[in-house]
Amino acid sequence: MATAEPMMTERPISAAARKPLTKRVLHLLRRGHLYLGLFLFPWAILYGVTGFLFNHPTAFSDQAVTNFSAAALVGTPLESRLSADETAAEVIRLVNAKQQPDVAYTVTGSARYGREFAFGTVKTIDGNLSFLIDVKNGNGTIRTAPPTAPKPEAAEPAPFAVGDKPRPQPKERGSRPERSASGDRNDPLLLDQPLHERIKQSMTAILTADLFASGEVTITSVPDVIFTIAAGDTTWTATYNPMNGTLSGKPSETPAATQEISVRRFLLRLHTAHGYPGEQNARWFWAVIVDAMAFVMCFWGITGILMWRQIKATRTSGTIVLMLSAACAAALGYAMYGAIRGG
Repeated sequence: MATAEPMMTERPISAAARKPLTKRVLHLLRRGHLYLGLFLFPWAILYGVTGFLFNHPTAFSDQAVTNFSAAALVGTPLESRLSADETAAEVIRLVNAKQQPDVAYTVTGSARYGREFAFGTVKTIDGNLSFLIDVKNGNGTIRTAPPTAPKPEAAEPAPFAVGDKPRPQPKERGSRPERSASGDRNDPLLLDQPLHERIKQSMTAILTADLFASGEVTITSVPDVIFTIAAGDTTWTATYNPMNGTLSGKPSETPAATQEISVRRFLLRLHTAHGYPGEQNARWFWAVIVDAMAFVMCFWGITGILMWRQIKATRTSGTIVLMLSAACAAALGYAMYGAIRGG
């Protein structure tokens, strides 16, 4: 009697094992993308919102902010604003008259402002205010004053430099410093109506029109005027400070004058560049991209949550990841608040 041969039973192959390796890897990548997105959701929203706030300094401010336009400057000394080219031409006229060089200094090329804004403070009976004014288009804002950093001085003076050399210190208290061989070279080179004086006179009218209490106006800084000076066979990149009346310069061929920067520093400057300048240039379009990225990061975060909810198999695990993310974000945010507040 023939014995029956044992029947070979085939083990069922799981659906995951039947999938090609490529699809399994892509599935893991999609799940990793999903869970990492859920976990980093608070930070995506944070970077999107803070990017917008960097680009719009007055948005959702914790201080009372009042904006004013160029129309508020009508009837004030700032109603007619000198351009950088006009300021440079007047500076060269004064320095030639002051120093009377053998070969007169001349301006070559176009002048520009070192930045867009002038800053100042106002002490009133209601407290301290600060303001900034766009020196090109006349727009500005009024709010609480931030601290300002001291301006660095040029190490090597140019031959036409005015006011950038330290005055001799008196040997005894009460004695006058000896006059240098260059006469009044260290005296400031001030225009008839410098920018900071016109701002001080104009701010009284602006504050009154916006129902602020008037008070003592102090200008903390104004934009430098940067232009090129031809001095004999050498060209210099000159920097004139309208408030201090100082004029300094560096040879145009030096790396400092051409503003050479490393790739790393350039990328860091790109990362922190924000705010809309007074004219449509590269910085203005960069600010548009910053706003777009701020919106898109928030859009990615919110729509990612909606798309995750459509996948039933990941709802439980995704909810756990979201709860873990919220707990980590809250704990780390609280710790960072203490570190920033204490530091």
